[in-house]
Amino acid sequence: MDGLIDVHSHIVPRDLPADPTAGGIDKWPCIQCHSATSATVLMGRKPFREIDERSWDIQRRIADMDRDGVSAQVLSPMPELLSYWIDPAPATELARFINGAIAEMVAKRPDRFHGLGSVPLQDPERAAAELLLVKERFGLSGVEIGSNINGRYLGDHRFDPFFAAAQELDLAVFVHALHPLQAPHLTASPALVALAAFPVDTALCAASLIMDGVLERFPRLRIGFSHGGGVLAPILHRMENGWHRMRGFDGKLPQSPKAYAARFFYDSLVYDAHYLAHLVTDVAPGQVFAGTDYPYLIEQRDPAAFIAGVADRVDGGRTLWSSAARRFLGLDVA
Repeated sequence: MDGLIDVHSHIVPRDLPADPTAGGIDKWPCIQCHSATSATVLMGRKPFREIDERSWDIQRRIADMDRDGVSAQVLSPMPELLSYWIDPAPATELARFINGAIAEMVAKRPDRFHGLGSVPLQDPERAAAELLLVKERFGLSGVEIGSNINGRYLGDHRFDPFFAAAQELDLAVFVHALHPLQAPHLTASPALVALAAFPVDTALCAASLIMDGVLERFPRLRIGFSHGGGVLAPILHRMENGWHRMRGFDGKLPQSPKAYAARFFYDSLVYDAHYLAHLVTDVAPGQVFAGTDYPYLIEQRDPAAFIAGVADRVDGGRTLWSSAARRFLGLDVA
């Protein structure tokens, strides 16, 4: 049996660079340390999340990985650190710092870690240029990006320079829910945002990429979605019906929505074995990899047992362990 690769895990560096304007940037992220093992992430002056040493300490992470039967983790930034609301120039410097921190963690144990970095996608041309540094300076396998960029879903043509560069450089793109567009209407229930709006926003992002023809324009692009693609799978049937009835959306999509969805990658973070089996067998055979959301409260517990429970009973399920992850990350390219 191949060792388990967890493609969905996050880091926060032990410290972050100071706001270059000395307090003039709203929601600049910073770390307030309480001890050697605990800290608070603040966005500007507002506390965002309590974290512990699992966010930055590779020895603690490896101990947990060994406990959980995880052979390797793919490290990506805590999504809030993507910071699309900051002006592109300082956001670029912040992204480079975070990418350097991930690269350093990977370099210490390349047998246990791979990395996905960050780029300032609020400026797609600048983000495209930064991808070269992600690959050549930092040696990362790709980038993590948000499900929407300041209110725009990723099918928007303005992001084409970024996707073109990712395809040319053969870098993976991992989409994570961030600031769902429904969130401002759900302020009375923060849990509703995390538990319901995140998967909805992820699905809308994926639907945007399909309906706006991104995979037609960039057929070699490798895009993966967190949380099993959110609620994409249930709405695919409606999209498919519309494609047939509207004659390929007036000829704009030569393939059906289900055909494009089967080309995406998805993580296993759906918490339900029957639904994961559906993803593996019906939505995207061979394109689903393990993901846990380590080290956060909502993480998949005992991931090796969860994966084994599906991998051993469905056709093609063994790709969940590592082969789908390796193809997504480009690790098997000669």
